[in-house]
Amino acid sequence: MTTARPTPAQMPRRAPSDLARALTDPAPPQTHQPYRAMYEQAVMGTSMPPHTRFVAIALATHADASGQIPEGRQPRLLGLIHETGLHNGQVVVALNTLKARGWIRQVQPAAAYDTADLVLTIPRPIMTRLLKAARPQEEAPRA
Repeated sequence: MTTARPTPAQMPRRAPSDLARALTDPAPPQTHQPYRAMYEQAVMGTSMPPHTRFVAIALATHADASGQIPEGRQPRLLGLIHETGLHNGQVVVALNTLKARGWIRQVQPAAAYDTADLVLTIPRPIMTRLLKAARPQEEAPRA
């Protein structure tokens, strides 16, 4: 017995700009844990392919605690190829996957990965889950 899959017409309608806004949160939240550490924890908890997670962690090693990669430390495509040992195509696919899923953002959207400046971002649903888990659990009132 198979389950019927929904058609595109049955899916909820959402404007592309709302979707992009929901996927990324450009401003790091105010928490006790640095953004980069939260990013690494979140990436390792995903079900993305291993080489995609590997590229994400390689990018994170260049970032400061706030998740920003300074101009002089941008690894670019060639740097990621050398650091990870993956082939050019594998790194490009990983970067495309990270960008599509909201894990990185390009400062210049039209730039090629050879020259693009990248910023670490955590998708909003995952950030919400991380913040909820980091919040101390309130004690239940005693009867």
